[in-house]
Amino acid sequence: MKTILNQIHRLDLRVSFFMISLYHHHVLNRIMKFISSCGDFGIIWLIIILLTNVIPAARSMSIHMLMALIVSALIGQISIKSLIKRKRPCHLYPEVQLLVPTPNDSSFPSSHTTSSFACSTILFLFFPTYGLFAYLFAFLIGLSRIYLFVHFLSDVICGMILGISIGILIYLI
Repeated sequence: MKTILNQIHRLDLRVSFFMISLYHHHVLNRIMKFISSCGDFGIIWLIIILLTNVIPAARSMSIHMLMALIVSALIGQISIKSLIKRKRPCHLYPEVQLLVPTPNDSSFPSSHTTSSFACSTILFLFFPTYGLFAYLFAFLIGLSRIYLFVHFLSDVICGMILGISIGILIYLI
């Protein structure tokens, strides 16, 4: 088991340092910062919830999305992060100049990714075509978190799995 965890950690570091090697692409930096900021506090999903709540055919979906957003925060941000307390790459390597302010909380799982995949799953289950676009954007949010050196690849992958699971569970309830 320890060998597998060491291999995951090595892959995490390789991917993280590859991403920061791209920082000389200033346009890409701006794009990744913008995409990541859309996931701050679930703002993009809250906007979608508010907009779709006024459409009678989408009201049920918006309520499910709100529940998924709340549950993903409770499980991912409040529960798992508090228990695991994994350090972020930027905490382990403070010499790396970040493009965003250094987050204060723990790394595992990525809350941006968890909430994004939870909401995307709900959207996909109600409206598959729109859901595919939401999944693409959720993937970009997760990728941006790795790019910005605030999460490891494994934080994002586990956030994806957790978010999809939460989305399915909320949909089925």
